[in-house]
Amino acid sequence: MLKRYFLTFFWLLLLLIVYLASLLPLLAIRGQLDEPTAIAAFCFWGALVVLSFIPLLGRLINKVWLFRGTGEPVSLEQLQERLLGINDTPGPVRVISKRQKLIVTWRYREELWCELFSRLGISRIYELHCRLDPVTRTVFLADRIRAADFLICPERVKIGFLRIPLPFFRVRPRQLGGVAQYATREPHEYDFHPREIKSPVMGTILASGWNVRFSLF
Repeated sequence: MLKRYFLTFFWLLLLLIVYLASLLPLLAIRGQLDEPTAIAAFCFWGALVVLSFIPLLGRLINKVWLFRGTGEPVSLEQLQERLLGINDTPGPVRVISKRQKLIVTWRYREELWCELFSRLGISRIYELHCRLDPVTRTVFLADRIRAADFLICPERVKIGFLRIPLPFFRVRPRQLGGVAQYATREPHEYDFHPREIKSPVMGTILASGWNVRFSLF
């Protein structure tokens, strides 16, 4: 894990240096430009930086945060069945099948868990978006957050729009576990932290022989 953190920091630093280097020619000729032209040039440079940074950051995360599966890969259908099996457990986690991906999140619409979220003062709901690529046997994991307001459970629960945070990197490859653990844990044993969804799901995917890549999108 330290290697991945180091590589992420190194490539981000290198990208920053490239951006600053690209600004030097503009700074060199600034004195030769009238004020409106100089302002327009700097705005154009800033727009290019903003528009290019997000795709480059996404590419960097894809490359560095790759985890190889172990053993012979199972079929796409088998992996989907294992992940969808979460819905058959009594725990607070559920899986939603949507288009070409699976969304793993909390059962915030169910009375037991909704009331627990309300008592704990939870104001954000975590979602793990899993995009399965059967060609490369890779699952792209993207973290998402929604604002939540548990007014009256479960009749009046307000869930906000999706927000895209930085990926949740704090996973321990040797302590991932699997989705089967949702059937054995008691409600009071949950902290409702993203790792309680991401680690077991990731562990199940890797144990099924599929690779995992972290992703922004």
